[in-house]
Formats: sequence, structure tokens, C-alpha cells
Amino acid sequence: MTDTYSEIASIKMIDFISDWSDINFDKTDGYIYFDDLEKELVPPELTPTDRKRFIKYLEKGIEVVNK
Repeated sequence: MTDTYSEIASIKMIDFISDWSDINFDKTDGYIYFDDLEKELVPPELTPTDRKRFIKYLEKGIEVVNK
């Protein structure tokens, strides 16, 4: 992220990301499944520019199956 965010927006983004980054998934599978990349992994507080940048970053590291 490169844009400036208020303290409240930053806290909301941290809480949003911690909801999916700290989950206890089945480690024998090796995959984390989600239905909608933007709805489930992208904080809604991001500016449009940072939103696009973050989605590109996620898409580089995520293998999409069943697209």
C-alpha cells in the first residue's frame, strides 16, 4: 500500500486481514479456499489505486483453480 490512510481505516484493514491470515486451516491440504478474491481478501478501505495494486500482488502468489 502506498496511499495514506487514517488510523481508523488502518485498524479496520489490519482486522480484516487478520481474519484470514491467522486462520487454522487443514495443513495437510496445503490450500486455502475462497470464493471471491476481492470480497474475501481485499480490505474495502483501500483506495482504488491500492486496491488494483493489491489484487495484482495477490494474483502473483495465488494459484487459481476452477476459474
